Amino acid sequence: MDTIKNLLIIGATGQIGQVVVKEALAAGIQVTAQTRNTERAAQLLPEETHILRADPTDAAALRPLLRDVEGIILTHGGDVDGRQGQSFYDVVAALLEASEDKPDTPIALMTSMGVSTVPARYEFVAWKRRAERLVRASGRRYTIVRPGWFGYEAPGDQQIDLRQGDLLGGQPGVSIAHVAQVLLGALTAPSAARRTVELFSQAGERTTDIEAAFSPTRADEHGVGKAILDAVEVPLGEEPAVVQEALSRFSRTA
Repeated sequence: MDTIKNLLIIGATGQIGQVVVKEALAAGIQVTAQTRNTERAAQLLPEETHILRADPTDAAALRPLLRDVEGIILTHGGDVDGRQGQSFYDVVAALLEASEDKPDTPIALMTSMGVSTVPARYEFVAWKRRAERLVRASGRRYTIVRPGWFGYEAPGDQQIDLRQGDLLGGQPGVSIAHVAQVLLGALTAPSAARRTVELFSQAGERTTDIEAAFSPTRADEHGVGKAILDAVEVPLGEEPAVVQEALSRFSRTA
């Protein structure tokens, strides 16, 4: 797919989602923005945004939003929700269920660096890892982006730095503009398909070619729950029952 005309963004009113919306509209893409609060969304998003109310954890509520959509970007939160982050995972599971009749629609999912650490330091991080695992198992055309620390980039960090293996610690920075650029570009870049990458900003010439940025990266292996260069795969039997059940339902790569 060379271009996308219609895009669904889940988490559109968040810090990253707002930038993705603006960049997509600037590129001539029609944007449908999922929100729980349409009044707030209307205040935050450009007026040409198609704003629709839906509970993102409800597949039936999401299904109407997917009509005519050619790409899906998830920038939703759920780290601190009173459920130890499970809501983040629930959104991904609901989206996969709602889009079962659109298996070729590309998905770009934003998680975070450090999600591959086992055991996880925080339970909300473990739920992000489980969400990644579900997307990989689904057989969809996906890109998983694990950004660094927002706003910690230096003024001259104009170049996109994609890595794999989740090895970088500390607080490496990434610009929000780079996150939006990679999420959008990944939907159509052939070399971004079935990729899991960490994303940072570094000094250098401004990145304009997302296909070239992804070309050195490696695709995730079919039927494997972890990203291609992650160190550890959690045994299926150690995942929560809800995750095991979802993997059994959605898996297309086993």
